[in-house]
Parts: sequence; C-alpha cells; structure tokens
Amino acid sequence: MHDTPDASVPSAPVTDGVPARLVELAVAMGAVADRATDQGGRPPVEELVHTAADQVPGARWASVTVLHGGRFTTEAASHEEALRADALQYELGSGPCVDAVLDDHAYVTGDIRSDARWGEYGRRAHEAVGLNSVLAHRLSLHDDSGAIACLNIYSDVRDAFDEPSLAVGLVLATHASLLVTAVLARDRADNLTQALESNREIGVAMGILMQSHHLTREQAFGVLRLASQDSDRKLSDIARDVADTGVAPVRRRLA
Repeated sequence: MHDTPDASVPSAPVTDGVPARLVELAVAMGAVADRATDQGGRPPVEELVHTAADQVPGARWASVTVLHGGRFTTEAASHEEALRADALQYELGSGPCVDAVLDDHAYVTGDIRSDARWGEYGRRAHEAVGLNSVLAHRLSLHDDSGAIACLNIYSDVRDAFDEPSLAVGLVLATHASLLVTAVLARDRADNLTQALESNREIGVAMGILMQSHHLTREQAFGVLRLASQDSDRKLSDIARDVADTGVAPVRRRLA
C-alpha cells in the first residue's frame, strides 16, 4: 500500500519558493474580489475554484462543498471532474471533503486508491475520473446560517500536493471562508426578500378574492391553493396573476 501523509495538514514553516507564489496568489485573489462585483463575470465562488485549480501547485480541479440542512451540495466547481468526484462522496457519505466537513479538519492524500480511510470512494473515484490526490480544507464560516463548507482540491497525479501546495491551499481556504460566508449571507437576504414579496402578493390576492366574492380568509386561501394544484404552478404565481388582473382563478370553485 502506498504511504499516505498524516491525516491533518501540518502547520509547517513556509518552504523556499512559496513567498513568490503567495504574492502571485494575492494578486489572483484580488482579481476574484474585483470580479465578485462584476455583474457580467462568473459568480464569485466559481471564480474562486478556478483560481484554486490554477494556483495550487499540482492541482487540476477544485470545488466548494456546502452542507446545509443535512444535505451536501457543490456550490461551485472548476471542472466536470470535480463535480463527479464531489457527487460520489455525497452518494457514499464518505471521502476527504465529507470527512473534512464532519470532522472539522483538513485532509490530504497522495494515493486515494490505496488510502484505507476512503477505500470504496478511492477506488470508484479513480475509476470514474482518474483521481489520485486530494486536499480538502474545511472552511470557517463566520455566520449563523448553520452551513458548513469545504474547499476541495483534486489532482489526477499521485503525490501531487507537496509543502508549497499545502501552504497555498491554506491561504486559499482562508479567502474562501470569507467569500463563501458573504455569498451565503447574500443568498439568505435574497431568499428573505423573495419570501416577503411572495407573502405580500398572496395577501393582496386573498384580499381581492375576499372582497369580490365575499369569501372568508380561509376560503380565499383555499381558492389560491386549489388553483395552484390544478395548474401545477406555484401559489405565489397564481397570487401574482390575481393581484395583477383582479380576476379570480378556477371560477367553478367559487360557485
């Protein structure tokens, strides 16, 4: 069996050659921040994973995993191979990124096929995408969403990640923590805004139905709900139509 590095990424001194690369990385992360405000560019987390794939020595693909509400999802991936490597971990409930999230740890392996920690995953991931090396950093999110995230860096080369790779990966993980925190906070704000807008439209539609057809609150909501079921459309969409036109849906149910 191929010897694998220790499970946790060491906080070793930065080796020769890393400072120059970190300067290059700082420039790249500045570009990520600039593009995050560019409405025409890639989403910021997607920009981040492409930067990780380009900047970490030995890396080929990268992704960000998020665990929220008991469900793992890939927030962004640089390549299809990263998506497939992620999805297989979610399916099995085991793998470096899944364990990094659940254990609050960082994991590195140079030969996933022979790593006893992830036996089935390693074999299947190697067969599926040619995966050999993985570097997984859990991200420290600074919010109260309950979400947990991980930066995953993949390679099809054995022993791809050396000490400079670990140093650059750690710096990237720090940037990724701040970026993913900001993105999740923005998404929650957007979702709250959408929910408030939907509730407002439902309330307006119920008021129209109650006034026009002398319905109770419960009856008006029932009409909207039945129209949603009959048309296979969202209740908020039905309510928006009623609010815009003043016309009740499924008139047969108002008789």
